[in-house]
Amino acid sequence: MQKFEEEFYQISPAILSSFPKFRLPLNLYHFKEEAGSLVPYYYAEQRLSKEKQAELAELSARGVIFVARSDHHIYARHISKQLDLVLVDTQLKADEIALVFKNALTEDIAAFFQQPVKPALEKLRESISIFCEYVLEDPHRIKTFYSRMHDQYSLENAAFNAGIIAAAIYMQLQSELNKKYLNQATLGFFIHDLGLAKIPAFIRDKKQNLSREEQQKFLNHPVVGGEILRKLGIEENLSLGSLLEHHERLDGSGTPQRLKGAQISLSGRIAAVSDSFVRLTLEGNPQLLPAGRAADIIYSDRTGLDPKVTGILKNITLLPAFAPREN
Repeated sequence: MQKFEEEFYQISPAILSSFPKFRLPLNLYHFKEEAGSLVPYYYAEQRLSKEKQAELAELSARGVIFVARSDHHIYARHISKQLDLVLVDTQLKADEIALVFKNALTEDIAAFFQQPVKPALEKLRESISIFCEYVLEDPHRIKTFYSRMHDQYSLENAAFNAGIIAAAIYMQLQSELNKKYLNQATLGFFIHDLGLAKIPAFIRDKKQNLSREEQQKFLNHPVVGGEILRKLGIEENLSLGSLLEHHERLDGSGTPQRLKGAQISLSGRIAAVSDSFVRLTLEGNPQLLPAGRAADIIYSDRTGLDPKVTGILKNITLLPAFAPREN
């Protein structure tokens, strides 16, 4: 059975019932107990009769219906639409679960950035709550997300990466982890650049020759993001701090309020570091750097960024997930 577990995993009745009734998007396999082998049972997109649906439900309840791990990318896209199912699926590996969360959170962030309205916010908050519940069960799980971060730049990809790094740093800084506060902080980490989404893409994508008005839009985007979040009823400082203060610096040289030292909140200090790190490490940056080198540069800023926070980032990037990839 060990060989099967390496290449296949059981699909639970709860997850099976969440797929379309008549046409499933992936192949299924039936474990024949008498022969001790897996045989094809259903081919993707074929129509299931009601009789076949009933049989499939019964076989799944017996634990003999399997999915190929090679189809996990299809499975991950589906289950990301009903993220709470991750918490009941005991067959998924940690890195497979990380992919599901990556799909769900990136999609929810993109939807909220595109249209920052109450329903999109609530969907994102629900996904973040499930993410927080998952990592709080075992804080070491956050490490499995490092190798699943995005390589290519987009506003939502950068937001996801920054949110993972910031959440990991926040968790290390807390002597006791509280789900309510982790939810609040993580919301801010994932959407700290909400204000940038309100700047037209053709301005965001400019490399030079910004007008004074365009420069001002960039300088003001933290305030714009904070105002949007307040209008949606979010008043918690743990959430707002990331949006309002991720460009502030301890020596008072930051923007937009030129806050100094203790005036900058913990979430603002963490978001400043994660934002800086992500901007240096995503494809699309003309000065793209390996994670370790980026962390070293950030760590060397002893006046603008919190040394406790940059120290944790430096240690995180020493983990195998951040090792330079071979071409």
